[in-house]
Amino acid sequence: MVSQITITVLIITMCLSVLIPIFLFFLFKKKYDISMKVVLFGALTFILFVQILEGIINGYILNSATMASFIENAWVFIPYTVFMAGIFEEVGRYIMMRFALKRYRKWKDGLAFGIGHGGVESILILGLSNLSMIIFAFQINAGTFDQLLTNDSIKEVLMPIKEQLIAASPYMMMLGPVERLCAIALHIALSILVLYGVKSKKIQYLVYAVLAHAVFNLPAAFYQAGLLSNVLIIELLTVLFTIIILIFVFRSGNWFKQLEE
Repeated sequence: MVSQITITVLIITMCLSVLIPIFLFFLFKKKYDISMKVVLFGALTFILFVQILEGIINGYILNSATMASFIENAWVFIPYTVFMAGIFEEVGRYIMMRFALKRYRKWKDGLAFGIGHGGVESILILGLSNLSMIIFAFQINAGTFDQLLTNDSIKEVLMPIKEQLIAASPYMMMLGPVERLCAIALHIALSILVLYGVKSKKIQYLVYAVLAHAVFNLPAAFYQAGLLSNVLIIELLTVLFTIIILIFVFRSGNWFKQLEE
């Protein structure tokens, strides 16, 4: 049986994954009058460059027996993971800002772009995944989950989910919204950094954004590779990086003012 508190936490985190981006949009819409168009282009960038293009390449590599076995090496997996995400997301930002948003190059536009990019990621990754987990949890408690296990391949996929839900720690699951907030802060900062590079015509800022993205993803990559097992250390490192990121966000407005002057 899946505990009621686990189901409750899943529902709360699912709702937060949607409400946090909406709250941030209305907050900064009121404060800075950010553009909905820029927010939507930020969301489109994540869907196009991460969900579709990066997804296609990852699918090809992981379905290739030679490449998949090569990536199993932790010291190959880690750089592959952190730089694939960084390259696709930052190059995607650059292309959209450079060619589709020529009239939107103020500091607030970087802010808006990051909210869209990080917001749709929060909804698609945390929101939809939690929705499916909630459905599975109700099926487990109703005794209908095992009816889904019609063959060995499905069992291989679904049984770990069942075990995870039954043994889940509700307190650890509450870290999900914290991680999404940190990720949205990252996307805002990197959107501002890339936009500054576009506005100042300095391509090196795109490289800085890719490197910063890779550094942010390092703790999670070490965890996935089995080289770091303490989740609390990962979360503390993520929060530390986020504090540094927020300091950058608040100070970066002066960069744009100097360019405009």
